[in-house]
Amino acid sequence: MGLFDKKNCDICGEKIGLLGNRKLDDGNLCKNCASKLSPWFEERRHSTVEDIKRQLAYREENKNAVRSFSVTREFSADRYHVFIDDNKGMFAIAFNMSEQDNPDIVPLSAITSCRLDIDEQREEEEYTDQDDESRSYVPPRYNYSYDYKIKLGVNTPWFDDMDFKLNTFSVKDHERAKMMNYEQLASQIITALTGAPAPAPVYSNGMMNQGYPQQGNMMNQGYPQQGNMMNQGYPQQGNMMNQGYPQQGNMMNQGYPQQGGMMNQGYPQQGSMMNQGYPQQSNMMNQNAPQHGTMMNQNAPQQTSGDTWVCACGATNTGAFCEYCGSPKP
Repeated sequence: MGLFDKKNCDICGEKIGLLGNRKLDDGNLCKNCASKLSPWFEERRHSTVEDIKRQLAYREENKNAVRSFSVTREFSADRYHVFIDDNKGMFAIAFNMSEQDNPDIVPLSAITSCRLDIDEQREEEEYTDQDDESRSYVPPRYNYSYDYKIKLGVNTPWFDDMDFKLNTFSVKDHERAKMMNYEQLASQIITALTGAPAPAPVYSNGMMNQGYPQQGNMMNQGYPQQGNMMNQGYPQQGNMMNQGYPQQGNMMNQGYPQQGGMMNQGYPQQGSMMNQGYPQQSNMMNQNAPQHGTMMNQNAPQQTSGDTWVCACGATNTGAFCEYCGSPKP
C-alpha cells in the first residue's frame, strides 16, 4: 500500500480522509470517532483499538449520567462551568450541561488534588528616544499579565487531570478588580470540590510570589506592588512593609531610598528617618556618611585644612558655597 492510500477506521469501519486519520498504537481512528472521546483524554496516540472501543462504550453510558445529573451548585468562569450535584456527590466541568456535549460525570471522591496555578508573564516597557530608536528604561520597567488555571487531579480509568483556565484573555496588572474576582472564584471552586479551604496559589514561574507586581490584598516577596501588601523586595506604594527597594508612604524598609515616615538600614532618605548607612537630610541619626542639619555622626570628618573649609552645618567644602546647604564661605 502507498503512503497516501486511504485507510479505514478500526472503530466504525468508515473510510478515513487524507487528513482525517488519528493514529492509534495498533490501528487508525477517524475524526468522527475521535470527537466522541472524553475531552480530558490525552493518551489517544498510545492507546490500542480495544482501549478506544472500551472508552467509547463508557462515553455512551455517561450520557445516562448526564440526563440524571441535577445541578445544585454552579460556578461560571469565562468559558468553563463547574457543575456539582450534591445529591449524588458528582461533578462535571464543561461549557454546557447537555447530553449533546456529554461532559464527563466524575465522583467528587475521585478528586486527588486541586489548586490555583497562576501563569505570570512580563514584557519590558521601552521608550523612543530623539533618534526614534527604542530604549530601555533604567532601571527596566515591565508590564505584567496573568492567566488563572485550576489544576485538578482525578483518579479515573480514562484521564488523571481536568485542568482548565478561568479567564479567556490574559489579565493585565492594572486590572485589579479582575485579578481579585478570578482569585475569589478559584477559592470558591476549590472549596466546593474538595470541601477544604483553598491552598495558596502556585505560580508557574516557581515563585509564590517572590517575584513581580501584584495588586489588591496580597503577600509578595518580590517586585512592585500596589494596595495593602507585605513585600520583601522591590518598589511599592500604599501601606506596606518592605525589606528591599524604593517605597513611598508609611513603610518599614531595610534597604533603599525612601520618603515619608520610615525606618531604613540602608541608603539615602528624606524626612523623619533612622538610617545606619548613607547620606541623609533633616532629622536623622547616621553612623557613617556626611550629614547636615540636626544630626549625630560618629564617622565623618569635621575639620580640615588647606583649601577646604567647614560650614556651620558640618559639611566640608572646597568652593565658595556649601554644596549641601548653600551657605557662603565665611
